[in-house]
Amino acid sequence: MNSIGSFVGRGLLVAGLLTSAGSALAAVSDDGFAAFWTEFKAAVSKSDQKAVSDMIKYPVLYQDLRQAAEFPVIWKGAFRPSHRACLAKQKPIKDTSPKGVVSYSAFCDSIIYSFAKDETGWKLTDFGVND
Repeated sequence: MNSIGSFVGRGLLVAGLLTSAGSALAAVSDDGFAAFWTEFKAAVSKSDQKAVSDMIKYPVLYQDLRQAAEFPVIWKGAFRPSHRACLAKQKPIKDTSPKGVVSYSAFCDSIIYSFAKDETGWKLTDFGVND
């Protein structure tokens, strides 16, 4: 009985340590994207075109290279009501390049929304074709 209790006790100790380590790793890996994504989704859902435009790194690839002055073209094509509804439900996928650069992507219909971090923070960096 004593050896079984000892075994269970050690198992609980190991489980507790792993849980603590997992929480610590999650805190370390917080790269700020979750906060950006919350703001981005809110701006998109409110149709706050200025806020969305401010979250884009220009020039941005949308069919061609686009500047901030061309944002209305981007809005009409990449942020249609169906895209906005889709983005509200998306959980972006994290990718880490071989050099350790982190990026995220969200997929809606035929559009891939790509996000990366620069010296100013997270930005929407380009739109790709999801084929």
